[in-house]
Amino acid sequence: MITRLGSYYTRLIPIIIGMSLILACKKEKVPSVPTPPQPTKWKKIAGHYKVYDTTGVYLYDMDLIHSHNDATNRDSIRFENFDGEFTFTTQQEEFSNYPMYVAIGVQNPVFDSNNKRWKLGGAAYTYYNSYHNDTIPLKFQKTNINYYIEDVTPYYACDCKQIAVKQH
Repeated sequence: MITRLGSYYTRLIPIIIGMSLILACKKEKVPSVPTPPQPTKWKKIAGHYKVYDTTGVYLYDMDLIHSHNDATNRDSIRFENFDGEFTFTTQQEEFSNYPMYVAIGVQNPVFDSNNKRWKLGGAAYTYYNSYHNDTIPLKFQKTNINYYIEDVTPYYACDCKQIAVKQH
């Protein structure tokens, strides 16, 4: 019986030592490479744009400037030189159906570079007024029907389509 116990312990000791060595070995932790934060929707959209008509003819330069109001937790975009003559700010909205939607809103009245009044408006569309691969296909309505007589300007109305391409 003693020889059996001795034989048993003789086999058990190397197993215990082997298990101890295996458990004692730890894989070295490799520090993870920090991934740079992805730019927000607004950082992607904000920037300097060249705007073209739908046939590719250059029309004007435009800047989109993002601002965030911490008090109300609202985002806005200031359109500078929109349609080559308007500067205005509009509050941005989130639509789940249009994740990269750029709201033009309704601007009435908005003054052009000659201090004449206009009405501008742009709705949410599947394709238009949404940022895609550094491009915003713009669709908006522009009219001076409410003001052309008082402002002594020719009447004008347009269902306008333009293509804004972000410059890097």
